[in-house]
Amino acid sequence: MKKLIFSFIVIAFLSVACEKWIDPDINIDPNNPSDVSMAQLLAPAEVNAAYVVGGEIARWDCAWMQQITGLQSQAADADIYILNEADVTNAWGWTLYTPAMMNVKLMIDKAEEKESPHFAGVGKVLMAYLLGITTDHWGDIPYSDAFKGYESDFTPEYDTQEEIYTTIFTLLSEAVTDLNATESLFSPDTEDLIYGGDLDKWIKAAYALKARFSLHMEKRKGNSALTDALAAVANSFSSNADNMRVPFGTAYNNSNPMYQYESERAGYYSANSTLITMLDATDDPRKAVYFYGDEGSPSGNPNLDAASIGPGYASTDSPIDLISYSEVKFIEAEVRFKLNASDPLALDACNEGIKASLQREGVYGDGTWYNSNKVNAPSLTLQNILTQKYLSSFLQPEVWTDWRRTGIPSLTLATGAVINQIPRRYPYPDEERLYNGENMPAGLTITDRVWWDVAK
Repeated sequence: MKKLIFSFIVIAFLSVACEKWIDPDINIDPNNPSDVSMAQLLAPAEVNAAYVVGGEIARWDCAWMQQITGLQSQAADADIYILNEADVTNAWGWTLYTPAMMNVKLMIDKAEEKESPHFAGVGKVLMAYLLGITTDHWGDIPYSDAFKGYESDFTPEYDTQEEIYTTIFTLLSEAVTDLNATESLFSPDTEDLIYGGDLDKWIKAAYALKARFSLHMEKRKGNSALTDALAAVANSFSSNADNMRVPFGTAYNNSNPMYQYESERAGYYSANSTLITMLDATDDPRKAVYFYGDEGSPSGNPNLDAASIGPGYASTDSPIDLISYSEVKFIEAEVRFKLNASDPLALDACNEGIKASLQREGVYGDGTWYNSNKVNAPSLTLQNILTQKYLSSFLQPEVWTDWRRTGIPSLTLATGAVINQIPRRYPYPDEERLYNGENMPAGLTITDRVWWDVAK
């Protein structure tokens, strides 16, 4: 009996001692933290945005816009407009929504809890950008009912594209207010890969995006969309130093997405003969930045000797611009021309867009080519402006949006095209159909128009 009592005492002692001695966090995996700081959320969100926009999305959009050509396998399929619901699942669910938008949502929520409007402002600019990219490619998308996976809610309702655009402009306006706040407990610093914590540049980026998205609304809002865009331009970028640019590194796991794709699937994409012909017409010096070589390949008719994507866009550390000063100047040129075709500032803005592009690519030199090829009065036309923007926006998904808005440049169907027109939207992912089919818009094809893309 004494032994039994002693055993109970020992067990009780050890139980109490273990509670004090064993670290309660012993089973927490340090490689999978349950909580992270705002600073730790920012850089991954920036990189994810650039990775998908400068990777998968650029390859599809810019193949359809005949800047590049798919030569084999899935790349050749995309060239003739084969894009299936399984193809877009990774871009939608594993990059744009998770982790990019999810990380940004967490960062905004944390910033508001911790009285850190500067982080909230940066997050709202990024969220507006990500929502814009997503809705411009798919149309109606989840947002106000999204980001509830932690509640085991995986079937969010969809916001209409009109609602998403309202959200985008609200986010950008709130961002400007937040970024102008005089007090913020925490503020972005070196972890901000885009601007290194420079809040003034983030404010300019907010206005640059306002200009872009306002212009998209022209078919819906008419001249008021143009005046909105022009007002935003006035507060946005003033040089290439303001570009919303994401850098990449020399280590493979930190390298540019096009470089990674080319390294793993060499020979899948090349220069398109449409763009090569346009560049060759003026001996454009950007050709050597865009491509390694001189030959192009027609859409749907692979030329295996065609030039591969060049050093400015497929090198290990090639940066990706989410929106640039050059784009802003072409937005200004288009808007001014449409509001008043004789406005001399439209011509100035167009030429500044060309110059900024040349300088960004490092081929401006002494200005000889620019001075010989800039647009001269009175020959400025909408065709001039949009063509120069197309030439200055290599591998930028915005060229597809511009084409849907304006029909410029004029493009012919790819040889062997499986449909009778160039796509105007992406298909929704198969995972949405399978697991959120009750909410996903049904009956749409890739030739249907998104809400702002009104047929005229």
